[in-house]
Amino acid sequence: MLLFFNQKEKPMIEHCFSRTSVLTRLRQGLLGPYLDELATALHQAGYARDSIRHYLRACDQFGRWLAHQGHAAQAIDEALVTRYLSGLPPRPIGRQPQAAEGLPHLLRLLRQGGIIPTPAPPSAATAVDHWLRRYEHYLAHVLGAAVTTQKNYLPIAKRFLDTCWQAGHVEWNALHAQAITAFVCQEASTRTGGGRTVPTLRQWTHAPLPQRLPAAQVEQVLATCTGSTPSHLRNRAILLLLARLGLRAHEVVTLR
Repeated sequence: MLLFFNQKEKPMIEHCFSRTSVLTRLRQGLLGPYLDELATALHQAGYARDSIRHYLRACDQFGRWLAHQGHAAQAIDEALVTRYLSGLPPRPIGRQPQAAEGLPHLLRLLRQGGIIPTPAPPSAATAVDHWLRRYEHYLAHVLGAAVTTQKNYLPIAKRFLDTCWQAGHVEWNALHAQAITAFVCQEASTRTGGGRTVPTLRQWTHAPLPQRLPAAQVEQVLATCTGSTPSHLRNRAILLLLARLGLRAHEVVTLR
């Protein structure tokens, strides 16, 4: 059952937004009928006013995307949310897009109100599922791979694990080169053109460490900062940190 307000009580959403035009736009969106209840639930959970405002805007953006795609609120599920998130601009590794924040609270509210069904509990995870989740986390949060890249890589990884360990019990110590070669050959037999080629390892242009300056050249550089003004003293200190301690430029800049 969704939350309802006393007719004489000012809805929580009106405590978050004072402009009538903003309130009208939010309430006229696809998810507008649920934003008042969401604002109240977030307030009762102890969220700050600015956070509530941010979450409501994010949910409104999601609702407008749903309307543009021709979906009703009752059609929302995990797959639809994932599809929406995959189209958002990427953020730094380990951080989700701002437009995604607040959606878990919205889904929880809609499920509690019976608007959308509660997802079925996942089946017991196998060892293969465990390693696939670890690989997915590595692609997203360590490698920083795009969502499309993750979708392309994960099915291949699953086929590889299923081929090597059909019983579902993963034993990496038992893996041998012949099994990997056989899997690659099998994958290549189902592809055409460049898709059959095994990609080469990436070779970075400036992979090796740069050559250090000779001591004479270092002294020549230090000789340019022999004055006693604050600028000369600062510049000489920076050069000494770079030359004698091997600090990087960004590490020197962030010193306090």
